[in-house]
Amino acid sequence: MRTALANERQMMANEVHDSLAQGLTYMRMRMSLLRDAIRDGDDERAFKYWSDVDSSLTNAHRRLRELITYFRSRMDPQGLLHALQEMTETFLDRTGVALEFANHVRELDLPVGREVQVFHIVQEALANVCRHANARRARLTLERKDAGYEIVIEDDGVGMSADPAGESGHYGIAIMRERASRLGGELTLDSAPGAGTRVRLYFPAMETTSGIVQ
Repeated sequence: MRTALANERQMMANEVHDSLAQGLTYMRMRMSLLRDAIRDGDDERAFKYWSDVDSSLTNAHRRLRELITYFRSRMDPQGLLHALQEMTETFLDRTGVALEFANHVRELDLPVGREVQVFHIVQEALANVCRHANARRARLTLERKDAGYEIVIEDDGVGMSADPAGESGHYGIAIMRERASRLGGELTLDSAPGAGTRVRLYFPAMETTSGIVQ
């Protein structure tokens, strides 16, 4: 019970980071710039920073509602495939990025606890596409690979200028890798400036003894 409670608290911390902490950090930075613009009497800059904060607040409110829904109902009752398809269908309207879902798995039968981990890895990877990649198109691929499953998220964005292996400041990537570890799998990230980003998740079909606590 203690282990389950610790895992639950860690998961809640991860979700709060993904849903709120990043947005609050961004707004704090923008508020500082807004203060400077007002002090300098620069109305054009002030309006821009106000608009940035307003948009971030709207997004934070939406993600908070999603977080509340998540803790009320851990997974789409129709399963992971339906959740991914539904996310794909609304992605362009919500983000301005065209997302293609290439599903090569006819049936996916995973315990709900594992589906939740996979879904939120994909969700974080796609959130990074929206926040950082400056991409126009992205592709989500799911297929059976050896004794497990492989999920790849690719985009045509600007890529990452820093070495992804260092992950300096990329707490979201660390959370994704932690989730992958709970699945008994691994997560790799390949990126180069101007060449987009590719996130690959592989996890075994069968839950291992070192897997997550459900």
